[in-house]
Amino acid sequence: MSKDESPRVQNQRVSPRKSLRTRVFFEDDSNDEFLYFLSTDLSLSGIFIESEMSLQEQTKVFLKFSIFDDDEPIRVTAEVTRWMEEKRGPGRRKKQKKGIGLRFIGLSLPDLKKIEQFIHS
Repeated sequence: MSKDESPRVQNQRVSPRKSLRTRVFFEDDSNDEFLYFLSTDLSLSGIFIESEMSLQEQTKVFLKFSIFDDDEPIRVTAEVTRWMEEKRGPGRRKKQKKGIGLRFIGLSLPDLKKIEQFIHS
């Protein structure tokens, strides 16, 4: 952090997020599910999943997840933006979970609207 940046500016997010506990499947090129994780939250720009596995930043993955029961799943390519180790933050009572921050790439307009509806509900 530079001397001109405050912690408040550094912690601002691209878009608001909302808690979402759902299965997030990793898929291969054939849309076959081979691994899944549980999400903790969702935003218009990405999703955070709990994981013990670390992935290198900028790794691209194919995701599939549903926001609402009996809804068509969202399929999107995502890029790893960060990997967080479990730690207790300042002033926090709970530990932050280990996990992976994923940024959506090429999210379709209908899926973007679905996420937007969820976040603002």
